[in-house]
Parts: sequence; C-alpha cells; structure tokens
Amino acid sequence: MRLPTRLILSTFAVALLLSGLCAQDSPPAAPGSSAPSVPPCAPGTTFEYPDHMARPRYPKQSLKAGIEGTVEIRARIGNDGRTEELSLMSGEPVFANPALEAVRKWRFHPVLIKGQPTEAIYKVRVRYVLILQEAVADVELESPQEPTAVASPSPAEINSPDGPVYRVSAENGVIAPKAIYSPEPEFSEKARKAGEQGNVTLSLIVGTDGKPRDVKVSCSSQPDLNDNAAEALKNWRFEPGTKDGKPVMVEVAVEVQFHLDGLSSTH
Repeated sequence: MRLPTRLILSTFAVALLLSGLCAQDSPPAAPGSSAPSVPPCAPGTTFEYPDHMARPRYPKQSLKAGIEGTVEIRARIGNDGRTEELSLMSGEPVFANPALEAVRKWRFHPVLIKGQPTEAIYKVRVRYVLILQEAVADVELESPQEPTAVASPSPAEINSPDGPVYRVSAENGVIAPKAIYSPEPEFSEKARKAGEQGNVTLSLIVGTDGKPRDVKVSCSSQPDLNDNAAEALKNWRFEPGTKDGKPVMVEVAVEVQFHLDGLSSTH
C-alpha cells in the first residue's frame, strides 16, 4: 500500500485485506434506484491514520548523489494512543534516522476492536523517492486483527473464463499481490460539503498483468463515496500475486478509509 504525502483537503488510507474477504453479490437495487444497494460494513477492528504525520526529511547528501532508500519501522502503540516503542526493522542509518525522528512526532489514535481501545502494533514503511525528492510513508496495522468467524472453508481456487483465480493462502503457496501505483480517490462533492467520512471495502481480482478487474463494492459506511473509491481502484497497478513463485490471478479486498482533515498535509 503506497500513500503519497501532499497538501490536500481530503485524506485517505488504504488497507489490503489478506483474510480472503470475497466479493459478495450486491443486493438488488431498491425500487426507483438505478444502483444496487450496498450493505454497511460489520464493526470489527477500527484504526485511523495518525494525525500530524511529520514528513521525514530527505538527506541532502543522498538527494545530491541520486540515492533512494526504504526504511521499515515497527511502532507499538498503547491503548491510549501513545507511542510506547519504535524499533527499526530495516534501512540504512542515513535514511532511518530522519524516518524515526519524524514518526516520533506522529500522533496515533487508539485502535478499537468492537469499540474497545487496545494496544496495537503498526508497521511503518518510508520510501525515499528520488523523482519526488521526498519521503512517502505507508502505515499498516499488524495487530490486533479481528478474529475471523469459523465457517465452512471457501475454495482456494475459483474457475473463471480467463482461468483459475486464487485466494491468498500461505498453506497453498499463494502470495498476495502488492500495490505499486495507487492514485487517490476524490471525495464526492456531496460528501465533502456534508463533512462525511467513512470506509469503503471493495473486492477485486488482480490479474497476472497486475491490473485490477471485477472491482465491486462489498460494504460501505458512506455510499456517496462508493463510486469514487471504485473508479480510483480501477486505475491501480499491482505486482501480481503468485502461487509457488509463478504469477496467478488472485482475489483480494481493499479497504479505503476517507478522512476529512482540514488543511492537513498528511495521510
């Protein structure tokens, strides 16, 4: 997941859901409506992107020498939202030091499970991108994750006219695709004026060419944002998922979190 940092009026976050959330057929359209209704997303693990996400500075010597780099940081956040520990997972010191310095200034929110705050572990990935001449931060919630209800097992492979479609499964050797280009969705004018915020979860199939197909809204807390999320997702590009090291079509779900943040310059 890749989230550019720039000055905007609306902010969003995305999460690639690896639990194998599958597309559900949309309910029939309500009388007099041209669009199918979408069910609200069930309450589960809820987290928001941190506030005041200070942008890590790009080291001048690295910028001048044309050097890029990536830093991975693990952040342990208490149930009160306070940063309790930051640990460097990977990255050269020249990039790691400014990344850690910036993340220490972030203000995290408590993670809620069914409305109750709990301690959380985040993985923060900071990419220093030469062409942008700036650092791009991506935040992923590692734990806790909402326990998955026990149900009859879904097939690991689905037949489609274009060939088999797989679901992410370590047991079956299916590795999730990785988003490498993710243009941001825009707020709808109605949602912006009303100050609406919320989440939209979409299901899709990532082809062996890295292009999304069969993009569908699975559930949503703000229907006015559904079309914007879906249209943006159709333009994403992925590093294809693999099975036993070979590219295959993989079904995944993506959650888009829309947040209004005034004149915030962070995601």
